[in-house]
Amino acid sequence: MISLLGERLPSVHVLQATPLHGGLSNRCYRIQAEHAGQPLHLVWRPNSPASEAFGVSRQHEAAILSQLESTSPLLAPALFVALPEGILVEWVEGEMADDQLDTASLLSLQVAVHRLPPPSWRLDCRERGVHYWQALASELKDVTLHRIHHRFQAAPTLQWFGDTCCHHDLGRYNIIVGDPLRVIDWEYASAGDPSLDLTMTIAANGLDPHNAVLQYCQAAGIVAPTEIKHWHQAVAYWQPWCEYLALLWYLLGWQHWQEPTYLEQAEILKQRLA
Repeated sequence: MISLLGERLPSVHVLQATPLHGGLSNRCYRIQAEHAGQPLHLVWRPNSPASEAFGVSRQHEAAILSQLESTSPLLAPALFVALPEGILVEWVEGEMADDQLDTASLLSLQVAVHRLPPPSWRLDCRERGVHYWQALASELKDVTLHRIHHRFQAAPTLQWFGDTCCHHDLGRYNIIVGDPLRVIDWEYASAGDPSLDLTMTIAANGLDPHNAVLQYCQAAGIVAPTEIKHWHQAVAYWQPWCEYLALLWYLLGWQHWQEPTYLEQAEILKQRLA
């Protein structure tokens, strides 16, 4: 990887590449380098068989980071360069958020993301489920999983709200604490139904759905009882869809990395959806 970057970027002298831990769909590296005598602190986010299996497009990620750099430069990491093999982005200094980041602040950040201009591509739950299913090894597709998959593929997907910019992975683990808060790992970002994105945020952070919807609506200035009720209904609708996608996602994680936690999470979701 160091030799690849040296070939692609001859003016950049890579000093060190350190694997980053914690990502399921990406195995990335922190890069320490020099350019024109100045230190560079970057993250290498490569294309790989795993990223393809998870439906990650580095081209899309680069496009949204470029867009954010012109519209909301402090919200996300800056894009350094996009290459055929992956992208280099700014390393964001700071501590990863934890439970000390209160839910109101988290959901205010969610509202801010939803107010960004939406990308030209969008997330469709049924299509993403098909993509995961096709990437999944046949030995992982037992009778129960077949039944779950076909049930969701036969079900309609409703559009509860107009498309907005969605992050689709706004866990505290993707927020760097500072002034302002910064959001990393935009690999799943796309246009989509904001209520689906909110449901994913609720799941990723272990939030109470009822209270989270109320706090999101408060942050978004939504006060009409009928509108708030509509958000509650939308989140309840999307919860099983999120669990279905997470089930396939964890199985793919097990397939690629053989980490027991992924299989354990998949089994919990499979039993819940059976």
